[in-house]
Amino acid sequence: MNITELVSTTNNELAQLILQVKTVFIYLSVIFAALFVYFFVQFQKLMAQKLELMKSLLRTPEAASGGGVISRWEEIVRHFESSKEAEWKFAIIEADKLVDDLLKQAGYLGDTMGERLMNIEQGQLLSLQGLWEAHKIRNKLAHDVNYFLRYAEARQAIKFFEEALKELQVL
Repeated sequence: MNITELVSTTNNELAQLILQVKTVFIYLSVIFAALFVYFFVQFQKLMAQKLELMKSLLRTPEAASGGGVISRWEEIVRHFESSKEAEWKFAIIEADKLVDDLLKQAGYLGDTMGERLMNIEQGQLLSLQGLWEAHKIRNKLAHDVNYFLRYAEARQAIKFFEEALKELQVL
């Protein structure tokens, strides 16, 4: 056997080895892709179950009978429909309290509404960003007594609170 035959044989063996390694990596890639899809689907199911659990916890007997939550919301809307800025401020603060009470009932941890909102993952509540915006407006009202609340800003905050309450199926 001369050197050319030896190199040719070694190259063929090396090519076969590379082909086998490629095949193994292709199979591993397919397996990992399938596992990724499987775990992603399981995660989505888990998030949906968690959202349903949260919604069921929020359906208190008082709310189910058309009591507490609906009557509180109607009172909030009455204040918002006033032509007075002070009434709009009151409506926003009360709407924030209402949502905060519901988040507490759902078991979200935190000492404040802001902390509870941070404990909600983005996929759990589609209206989360709007809730944050409405809560920021509430904070401006609570911390600055001279804050001038425009009607459009008040309307937007009330809309965000209402969207969250509808998504939570308490309205």
